[in-house]
Amino acid sequence: MSSTGTRQGLTSGPRGPADVELVLSQIDSLPTLPVVAIRLLELTTDDRSSAREVVRLIESDQSLSARILSAVRRANVGARAATVEQAVVLLGFDLVRSMVLSIRIFETFPHRAESASTRFDRTAFWKHSLAVGCAARLLAEMTASRIRSPQPAPRPEESFVCGLLHDIGKVVLDACFPKSYDRVLAKVEVLRSGTVDVEREVFGVDHILAGRRLAMHWKLPAMIQECIWLHHHAPASTPTRISYPEHVRLVQLADRLVRQMRIGHSGNYSVDEPVAVTAAAGGIAGETIARVELALPELIEARAELIGLERLTSSEVYQEALTDANAELARVNLSLAETNRRLEQRSGCFEALRALHAGLGDEPMHEDVCRSAAAAARIIAPDGAVAVFAMSESRSILTLAALRQGSKTARVDVLPGSVAAGLPALPGWGDGWLPAPILPGALLDRLLAGLGEPAAWCWPIHHRCRPVGAIVTTTDQPPGADEPLTALSEGTGLWLSGAEARAGAQRINEELAEMNRRLVASQAEVARMRSLVMVGEMAAGAAHELNNPLAVISGRAQLLNRQDMNEEVRRSALVITEHAHRASQIVAELMDFAKPSPPEPSDWPLAALLGGIRRAWLDKNVLTEGQFRLELSDDLPKVRADASQIKKLFDELIRNAVEAMRHGPQPLLIINCQPDLADDRLVIRIEDNGCGMPPEVLERALDPFFSHRPAGRGRGLGLSRAARYAQINGGRIRLSSEVDKGTVVFVELPALVGD
Repeated sequence: MSSTGTRQGLTSGPRGPADVELVLSQIDSLPTLPVVAIRLLELTTDDRSSAREVVRLIESDQSLSARILSAVRRANVGARAATVEQAVVLLGFDLVRSMVLSIRIFETFPHRAESASTRFDRTAFWKHSLAVGCAARLLAEMTASRIRSPQPAPRPEESFVCGLLHDIGKVVLDACFPKSYDRVLAKVEVLRSGTVDVEREVFGVDHILAGRRLAMHWKLPAMIQECIWLHHHAPASTPTRISYPEHVRLVQLADRLVRQMRIGHSGNYSVDEPVAVTAAAGGIAGETIARVELALPELIEARAELIGLERLTSSEVYQEALTDANAELARVNLSLAETNRRLEQRSGCFEALRALHAGLGDEPMHEDVCRSAAAAARIIAPDGAVAVFAMSESRSILTLAALRQGSKTARVDVLPGSVAAGLPALPGWGDGWLPAPILPGALLDRLLAGLGEPAAWCWPIHHRCRPVGAIVTTTDQPPGADEPLTALSEGTGLWLSGAEARAGAQRINEELAEMNRRLVASQAEVARMRSLVMVGEMAAGAAHELNNPLAVISGRAQLLNRQDMNEEVRRSALVITEHAHRASQIVAELMDFAKPSPPEPSDWPLAALLGGIRRAWLDKNVLTEGQFRLELSDDLPKVRADASQIKKLFDELIRNAVEAMRHGPQPLLIINCQPDLADDRLVIRIEDNGCGMPPEVLERALDPFFSHRPAGRGRGLGLSRAARYAQINGGRIRLSSEVDKGTVVFVELPALVGD
């Protein structure tokens, strides 16, 4: 399969969601999984297979045999193996299978050259993936007895492979679009957010979908596909109608546990629910998690030795993997050439249909149908080059399979749907041979590139009276086999209709899963907004009910503060007046928080505002010049917001930081800013080295009335008031904090674009 044209057009990255299908087509053009791994998966899922067949399969690959024998020596099993059969017995059937699959996948995505500039650290990524696989294996071993479902409990080695491949989509996106994925990681690092939303913003797809599509392309087992697809879901939001829920739950828990332990680097900064909550939802006790944490480092080291992970840094291994892949590809091409030679000896309607069906699996996509139809058309029209193209409305693409004269393998390109704009409305677009020059010019250019010579004739492909594509030939005269071509075009139309239906259903299924994930993620924000409404109602009621009694109390206290009253009475009256005013001020603060004045936005420079705020705080003598630093870019755009409300926002955040650093030996507060990568927002970073917040406090830090200070030290409105000012001005606030290390507050504000 060749996708040179598609890859060259997308190496700089897609431009947005409209190119989703082009991204997915790049994934489908990646090398297939080596034959040894595919055949091993087939044998291990077939109850009729024997261990001897597995041994013969491994013995057919000299490098793999050497790796297996070497693994016995490193595994410390108390014995030595002289043959592959002895090694399989000593290591165990399941361990050998996972080793073979792991080794071949690592070699499919090797390390880049050391000179390559990239933010994606594959060494750290594979360490994270290996750790998740090992954690899932330990969890499967320790929790097998708790499974009470009709499905059998996950086997440890199955769980290891599921965990190892859960994030494979990140390697796929980095391999296909390195520059664009660098932009994704740069934005994730700045915002300290999760990768999923940023990937969808840049590519239109995320690593979840990319990994699932690769697993489908490699025909990996359904349990692996489901774990790749759903590992970012919370247990409560995981779809119930899946085939391997226990495998998915173990990988979800293992991923959260490894990220909590900071083993390797997944590139994901999103805050998930605590590991203890995820474990409890799956019926796993806390002591089990503790045992996994203790055993995990040793298992990672041992498993890395077994699969030879350290070889990923060797350029010689990369070349060896490429040589093996090319040798296997050559063998497959020879097999296809022999198959095509036999097909060329046949002719007629039924032979063409048999060729069409022979090249299709259970659920073929448009690329598979076009490739098979081109091979079948060659039987009917053996002279000249042939091609088959088809349009997909649900995927917004045009698939073109071209088979050059003398070639045995069709070249498949996935093109934007705009290439065939206006095709269905062409005059005379009916049945039978039509002159190819009536096709759109852009499509003719693509046909010329694929066929190597100009297209001469085309035979329309219809389904239910609607044009969906065409069979194209370069011969001077149209072939006369009308009946076989009619049967081939009708059969191809039926297969294309099925592919279109599957593509639409798959898209809807993926969109529903994404909507479900977003719904769960938005529940916390909905709950916070409801609390704001309740605060507003409470504040309005309190103002109405308390202001009049407070006025009476204050007035009566002033009457008691007459000159003719004794000194004790007058002092008591002053105390009453002071506390009445304080209570009235609290009510006013609640009203201002719940129903703040509408913002009056204007355009102003951020540096001037922050400079004034800094001077005001330095005048209070709570921080020195060296303890309060501003680090701002010179080319910052102006901010479009209410300056007075944004000033109150920063005052609240600085006050909170000063309080957190009160007992530290060397307080340091740094405010810096740089434009957002989208160039329409400013991200201001406020970092202190105070006491920090534990996760349970960080989770509720923006909630109204929540305060981690001792009783009487605050009303818990500082951070929530700042978040409220940001919200009504079109921005937002996010927090990142660690105990004894400090807190970082990210303030996003709308920037004045184009000024």
